[in-house]
Amino acid sequence: MFSGFWHRIFHFLPASAIILVATVIPAHAQEDSSESRTSWLPVIGAGAGKLNFIGDAGYSRLNQPLQSNAGFQVEIQAHSDSRISLSAFLLSGTVEGEDRSANRNVNFHASLLNQGLMLRLNLYRNDNAGKFLRPFITGGIGYLFFKNKTDLKDKNGNYYYYWNDGTIRNLDQTDPNASSAVLLYRDYVYETDLRDANLDGYGKFSQSCLDIPAGAGVNFRISGRCSMDLSAVCHFLSSDYVDGITGSGEGGRTGNAKNDRYVYTSFSFRYDLAAAGASGRGHSSFISRDEVKNIDLNALVYEDSDQDGIPDLDDDSSATPANNKVYKNGKPLDTDNDGIPDYRDLEPNSAPDAVVTEEGKTITEEMIEEKFRRDSLAALPAIIEYVRRYDRLTQRNPGVELRATQEMASRQDKVPIPPIYRRLDTDQNGVITPREISVAIDEYMEKRTPYTVQQFFDLIDFFFSQH
Repeated sequence: MFSGFWHRIFHFLPASAIILVATVIPAHAQEDSSESRTSWLPVIGAGAGKLNFIGDAGYSRLNQPLQSNAGFQVEIQAHSDSRISLSAFLLSGTVEGEDRSANRNVNFHASLLNQGLMLRLNLYRNDNAGKFLRPFITGGIGYLFFKNKTDLKDKNGNYYYYWNDGTIRNLDQTDPNASSAVLLYRDYVYETDLRDANLDGYGKFSQSCLDIPAGAGVNFRISGRCSMDLSAVCHFLSSDYVDGITGSGEGGRTGNAKNDRYVYTSFSFRYDLAAAGASGRGHSSFISRDEVKNIDLNALVYEDSDQDGIPDLDDDSSATPANNKVYKNGKPLDTDNDGIPDYRDLEPNSAPDAVVTEEGKTITEEMIEEKFRRDSLAALPAIIEYVRRYDRLTQRNPGVELRATQEMASRQDKVPIPPIYRRLDTDQNGVITPREISVAIDEYMEKRTPYTVQQFFDLIDFFFSQH
């Protein structure tokens, strides 16, 4: 695509690399040998975005729609501990535009290859690592190579002639044979090289120019090494030939005297090879031999932080208070198997499958029902605690819920569920279970319940009447 330009590209890129390396080396020349092995590593970035051309063809006024084309950029940035950093970039993509009116019918398509150096100023200091969003401004210098074409004829080689009635035909409307003109339709294949066509007598104009980019963006920090950039950069060009239209054109091909420019809006991924990794260490996340040579690894294997006789590597609960008996896996003893360890169980001999509080005290349905009948509103927290602790019990022992439900469903004096509450009986066993009543309580607490206050408390009363 860019044959004839590559020799100039390869002459330019080494100069960019030399400037970049010269910036990196002095910044780290005074560091010790362990740091110098990694601190010179750069930040690499790659991203995609949209290119919007602003020139004589297409978008040139605020009331015109902006046409976008895809672009791709790679970047190598010198790692810097200051707010200012230098990077080399390579940007490739396409731009295009067209004007269609009674007096003007022009179009173009251009392939771009841009390279250069960018200075970046972070608006927050680099040591402010807690910032998730870090805005920045950027600017620099580059050199652009472009190849521009236009669509002048269809696939059969017929030139387009634009008539005042809005149609495209194979003859000019002033042609003596205009009455026999055939309708044509643009194929949007840009077959004609604008420089070779010399439509306006410009001759062999240069298809390269100086570029001054300037813009701003925000960096989204993912980790010590990884981040994402959202940015918009306007590239001001020293050429007015990208769209093939200039102020020197004639008739419908006359443009303005301003040089062309384009805006690159992108989202890119950045990886800092020299930044602190997950360990948060300086420039590198590598651990040196000197830092581990004096560590007694055998001692780590047998370390017992809670002094319960079980090494931490085998201890499922390495925070058991001192002087408490534990099982072989390090968990504290729970004699009555109620889920509360003995050292904080105020009722160490609870009945099997008892529903207990966080202190190990048994919560009976009779106690809850008595509180409920004395003061329904005041008893609601106790009901909630009962349901939650029951859920904890069934998680440890799933058979408890099945046995309790079967027992209630088989009672001879079982009261049918009132029609208004049947929606809660999701398992269709004719019983409102603790799990189902918890759904009703959640609805009530979140103000999503279909029941009135009195209907809700009648539901609680029915729930206890089943037992």
